[in-house]
Amino acid sequence: MIEKRFSAAAETYDRHARPQLSLARSVCDVLPEIYPEQILELGCGTGQLTRLLFDRFPDVPIDAVDLSEKMVEYSRNKFKRFNQATWIQGDAQTYRGQDPYPLIVSSAALHWVSDLRKTFENIFQCLEKDGFFALGMMLSGTLKELLAVRQEVAPQKTPASALPALEELMENLHAAGFKILRKKLSEEEVSYRSATDFLRTIHEQGVTGAKVASGREPLNRSEIDRLIELYQDRYSSADGVTATYETATLLLTKTS
Repeated sequence: MIEKRFSAAAETYDRHARPQLSLARSVCDVLPEIYPEQILELGCGTGQLTRLLFDRFPDVPIDAVDLSEKMVEYSRNKFKRFNQATWIQGDAQTYRGQDPYPLIVSSAALHWVSDLRKTFENIFQCLEKDGFFALGMMLSGTLKELLAVRQEVAPQKTPASALPALEELMENLHAAGFKILRKKLSEEEVSYRSATDFLRTIHEQGVTGAKVASGREPLNRSEIDRLIELYQDRYSSADGVTATYETATLLLTKTS
C-alpha cells in the first residue's frame, strides 16, 4: 500500500513538499563533523535529502534506498549526473548493505513504516560501531487540524492509527540500542491558498492514503465538501489556510 501510494506521487511530490524539504535541511544541520567513507540513506524518495548530501559530501558513495520503484527510478533519472549515488529499491525494515555504514540518514520517511521497533533494530545492525544515524521524522501533531475536522465530519471513518508521538519514537530508539547525541523539536504552520488547495497538495504528496489522513473507508463527496467547508472556516489565515507539521530531528550513535 505505501509503495503504491508514493509511486503514484513520484512525479508531483517535489512541487508541494515544503515541509519535507525543511526537515531534510534540519537533518543536515545535525550531521556530525565527519567525512564518511560511505552513506546509507533510507527512504530517499525524490532525492531532497540526497541532493543536500551531494553538496555536503562530494564524491562520497551514497546507497539511496526507497520502497517505491517509481521514486527510485525518478531520482535515478533526475540525478544521473551524480555518479556517487547507487539507487536501490528496498525496505528500511529489512535492507542490509554488504558492510556496516559509518553514517545512515533518513528524512520524512520512517514515520510511514509499519513497525518502528523492527526498523530501528535493523538500522542499528546496519551501522558501524561508533557510527552515526541522523533522523528526521514527522510526529503525531502533524496535520492535527485535518484530523480534528475529519473526526467531526465522519467519526466512524477516523484513521485507525496516527503518526508516532515523540514518546513512542524515543522509546523505540532506546530499545534498539541507540544513544541520542542531539535532538531538535519543531512545530511549523504552513500556509496554503485554500482548503481545497491544501487537500490537493497532500494528495499529490501521497499523504491522503496514509495512516495520518486516511480512514477505514474513504470519505464520500458530501463528506469531503463538508470537510473543506469546515477547514476553510476554522483554519483561515491571511495567506489562505494553515496546517501544522510537528517534527523531530535527531543525531544518534551506536556505542555497542
